[in-house]
Amino acid sequence: MPPYLPRHLAVPAAGSAPSSATSRRSILRGGVFGAAALTAGTAALAAPVAQAAGSIYGQDVSGWQGKVDWAAQAELGSRFAYVKATEGRTFRSSDFDHQYLGAGNAGLARGGYHFARPDSGAPEEQAEFFLNNGGGWTGDGITLPGMLDLEAYSGLPRDYGLSPQEMRDWIMGFSNAYHDATGRRPVLYTSLNWWNDVVGDWTPVNSPLFLASYSSSAPTTLPGRWWAYEVWQYSDSGPFAGDSNVWHGSESEFESFVGDADYHAIGI
Repeated sequence: MPPYLPRHLAVPAAGSAPSSATSRRSILRGGVFGAAALTAGTAALAAPVAQAAGSIYGQDVSGWQGKVDWAAQAELGSRFAYVKATEGRTFRSSDFDHQYLGAGNAGLARGGYHFARPDSGAPEEQAEFFLNNGGGWTGDGITLPGMLDLEAYSGLPRDYGLSPQEMRDWIMGFSNAYHDATGRRPVLYTSLNWWNDVVGDWTPVNSPLFLASYSSSAPTTLPGRWWAYEVWQYSDSGPFAGDSNVWHGSESEFESFVGDADYHAIGI
């Protein structure tokens, strides 16, 4: 892998086109735009999870959200945003630039995420593609460490045809490549069932957990060997555009997560 230079925005690859992916999350996200989130968002904020004093809320978006009214998201209380940058070896979201820049201009901490496709290329190759197309990190206090999205993909085997050990090796390969380039481990997005069924009783070193668990109650059973999570994705239907998330920790811990090269994951 060539030396990494921080470049959170890169010129889209020639011929980039909207992904044909129909993953579980992309199906759940369909039709949730900023305006719709504002319409339903006020009521959704009444849920207990969205009223915890001192909590830090955020969201994640992809091409399914298109143009997002980031000022409105900030007004609703969003503090951070993960934006889909890449998938596999060749797809770069055509919505990444305006979503990423818009979130930052509205005052949100923002970072890119990569949808893992273990069936379509080596982890090091996908990590490099991600780094070159929006997934980088610098300790500027506003850039989130890159996130690796690990979940099923419609039309493919749940495990992408890999054994648990092969999947662990793939995840570790991506993590090591990202760490070598940025000094940070990527955040790992997953769900309890997918991880335990496909990866098993294992968690890679110092890997922040971004847990998908749609519920009004905070999750207590965690995947693999994690004992705590950094981010909980608690809703796919508001209050924010895309998926709604909450940080599991204090303000100072969040600042460390965003800006410190030596940040250590709280749950492993």
